[in-house]
Amino acid sequence: MYCRPVRVTLLLLLASACGVLTGPPVMPVWAQGRAWTNVPTSVVITPEHDPRLPALHEAIDFWHRTLAELGTPFRLGPVTQITDTIPIDYLTTLSAQVLNRTGYADFPDSIQKLPGDLIVVLSEGDFISFAARSPAGGKVLVGIKSSRRYPLTLPNVTRNLIAHELGHAIGLSHNADPTMLMCGRPAPCRPDAFQSDTERFFPLTDQEKTRLMSIYPTNWPNR
Repeated sequence: MYCRPVRVTLLLLLASACGVLTGPPVMPVWAQGRAWTNVPTSVVITPEHDPRLPALHEAIDFWHRTLAELGTPFRLGPVTQITDTIPIDYLTTLSAQVLNRTGYADFPDSIQKLPGDLIVVLSEGDFISFAARSPAGGKVLVGIKSSRRYPLTLPNVTRNLIAHELGHAIGLSHNADPTMLMCGRPAPCRPDAFQSDTERFFPLTDQEKTRLMSIYPTNWPNR
């Protein structure tokens, strides 16, 4: 664990030398606290019959129900599925940078040219799932690790993990309550805490609901 910063630095140097990471630095979504000023068009990059697709749609429905209950008009846009690919090495590097809260270069052209504002990648890689925003074009990239990797092999975890990352994508940060959806680092919460034999979504805190209403008020987007 103590070697992680060195490994990340080496990855950054190698990526820069190869021309993968170029452009202005961007920061993790949860570090920016930014809100959408439009309904984001959503694209999921995945094989046609990925087993995580139902969980993705359930997570989007969870957010739509939550936002409707709060009384805000903000919603995530319709999801388009494409079978393009984003290299696992790139997602792994970006995941490490988000985890370590280090600056990282803007998304490469291959991602910037994708049609969606919110891009969800259901990857076959083994990395820590993440959400990251590009300030250049306003895109948010959500990377979800392989469903064959722990803890996505546990029941009820995948739907909550995706909902958690979408929570970052719409402007929420981590909290320290292991009974809540957005619990995460630096608290000891990890995705395996979502395990349950009953299909359910973990809730939001009152503070998070207040946060959502402050960035997506009832007159959004014309506040």
